[in-house]
Amino acid sequence: MPISLIDLILLAAAAQGLFLTILIFHKHRALYANRFLGTLIFLYSFMLLHMVAYDLGLYGTHLLLVPMVVGFAFTMGPLHYLYIKYLALPRRRFHRREWLHFIPVLAFDAVCLDGFRYHGGRLFGLEGEVMGIPTGMVLLNWVLLVQAAAYMLLSLKILRPYGAAIRGEFSTIDKVRLDWLQAITIMVLAFLGVFLAENVLLLAGINFSNYFNLTSFLMAVYVYAIGYMGLLKSEVFENPSTAASIRRLMPSGSGESLGDPGEKYRRSGLSEEKAEACHKSLLRLMEEKRPYIDPDLTLAGLAEQLEVSSHNLSEVINTRIGQTFFDFVNKYRVEKLAMDLRDPDKRNLKLLALAFEAGFNSKSSFNSIFKRFTGQTPSDYRKLS
Repeated sequence: MPISLIDLILLAAAAQGLFLTILIFHKHRALYANRFLGTLIFLYSFMLLHMVAYDLGLYGTHLLLVPMVVGFAFTMGPLHYLYIKYLALPRRRFHRREWLHFIPVLAFDAVCLDGFRYHGGRLFGLEGEVMGIPTGMVLLNWVLLVQAAAYMLLSLKILRPYGAAIRGEFSTIDKVRLDWLQAITIMVLAFLGVFLAENVLLLAGINFSNYFNLTSFLMAVYVYAIGYMGLLKSEVFENPSTAASIRRLMPSGSGESLGDPGEKYRRSGLSEEKAEACHKSLLRLMEEKRPYIDPDLTLAGLAEQLEVSSHNLSEVINTRIGQTFFDFVNKYRVEKLAMDLRDPDKRNLKLLALAFEAGFNSKSSFNSIFKRFTGQTPSDYRKLS
């Protein structure tokens, strides 16, 4: 059978996936979450190769391998979820109870062995076909749809509070944001919607894309997206101090740091006198030493300069000043930038240079933050000053 265009696309994606797998495990294995990413990309690449092999009839009479390989699809949702979990809620080792996520693939393979041994090669022992596809495979598609969608929703449940929580620990969040991963997860849900539509159409007798070619293509897109974006965006998480900061922020994965400040610090042990002293020392430090001009300033770093614990400093900023750490630090940066924009002696300096001097580290971040605090863009503010 001649190789088709979709087969060539899947082969290219599989080759890229295998390359990414080697790169991840060879150079980026230190980040524990990347072990799940590497395994995920490898299995997806393996699945893509399987699709091509099946399409070309390379399995021959070894049809038992088909459902066994298809069973790997049950690992995709859990691995995606675990990658996000260990990236946003870093821990040092895999918890034993998390092996439960992989029971479905083991159960499925056991059913396949039983089905092919005792039911003449019929998956789940089901007879009949739907548009040329065995009924057992049709049922499998629906099970995979539900499982994958559930894991994508669990992933979003972690990512959404994380996006708000990092403002309690970092003064610059561009590098630690996981918006890209949230977008990929939503993209997967959209892909699952396409897969759902193809299955519904197939039941109605409409073979929309020659037996899920569109879904296969979208799977290849996913391999590219999560593989390359994972390598480009998650390198910062290899920094031990970054991982430690995130662990302090969301220790249990429940988003507890986003709750009521009074409840969060009820047992902190910080007395009124110590809180007041910390508050005054903090304001003095910000005015005299201007630590906010360091774009990589974190709550832990500022607490170290004040010689207090991160938890107590967070309590002071949240309860006495009524701001997140992110807003507290960036307000100082905005005030310095605004002062520089009003300075006649700095009229000839570029906006970006002044922003960097104030502690910002990117054009997009200083524009959005400045406008949020002042209601104007930096360029408009300079014109009106």
